[in-house]
Amino acid sequence: MRTALVDDRTFAAQPTAVRRAVLRPDEVADWISLTLRDIAESLRRRRIVPTGFPFSRRHTTAGGLLVVEAGFPLALPIVTDGAIQASELPAGPAAVTTHTGPYDKISGSYDVIGGWLRQHDARPTGDAWEIYHSPPIGSPDDWHPEIVQPFLPVN
Repeated sequence: MRTALVDDRTFAAQPTAVRRAVLRPDEVADWISLTLRDIAESLRRRRIVPTGFPFSRRHTTAGGLLVVEAGFPLALPIVTDGAIQASELPAGPAAVTTHTGPYDKISGSYDVIGGWLRQHDARPTGDAWEIYHSPPIGSPDDWHPEIVQPFLPVN
């Protein structure tokens, strides 16, 4: 695994079009690929153009399952329907790095962000998300996502 340096960025709130699911960890990669294709097609039919790259975010439940959200950023909020739901990526400061290497080693890139937050006297706020600058299709080892972790200074 090779991890880029951590950048400190500030994000504006970003409306998104997503789908959500509760999944086992081994189901996530295939679900993300299929879901993003379905959402892209639904947006195309509505003549809505995403304003950025696809993303996913998740958190682990007490039972070890993952609550996963995947979708695209938009210029304006979307009306929730049977195909997609409205959501939003939060505004504020975030620590950002890019994971390179096998996807099953991505936890090391999250650890790098955790170390950066401790070093900068900050704490994570909310779930991190992964931005896929190349299509998240095929082997997850080829995805190389950018990881975004919102944070707040401790002091």
